[in-house]
Order: sequence, then structure tokens, then C-alpha cells
Amino acid sequence: MHTVVLEFDERRAVDSAVEHLWDKLNVSGELLVRHLPEGRFRLEVICEKTLQKASIEKLGGRLIEA
Repeated sequence: MHTVVLEFDERRAVDSAVEHLWDKLNVSGELLVRHLPEGRFRLEVICEKTLQKASIEKLGGRLIEA
């Protein structure tokens, strides 16, 4: 399993990243979006296939863990 954690400032950016993961990259696994107390959003991706660095960068957001 491969885990990637990103933080975003806007919900719209998280939704775009999730859509990109599902529709463009065909990622299957677990996706968890949490609203943080500071107003940001955290996206946790746990998937079977390893995401390339370039693919992670296209998602946007700040990389917390890869």
C-alpha cells in the first residue's frame, strides 16, 4: 500500500484533486478528506499503486507525507 497526504486551502481544490485521482489516474483504494480546525483540508490517499512524483504534483496542495 502507498500513502500520500496533502493539505489544501480550499475545498474546491480538494474536490479537483479527488476527481483527478479517480478519473485521470484510475486510483482505487481509500480517499479521506478531513476539514482541519485551521480551515484547511487534508486529503489522505491510500492506494495499491505507487503514485509518481509528477502525478502527486499535479494534484496541487502541500505534500505532508509520501
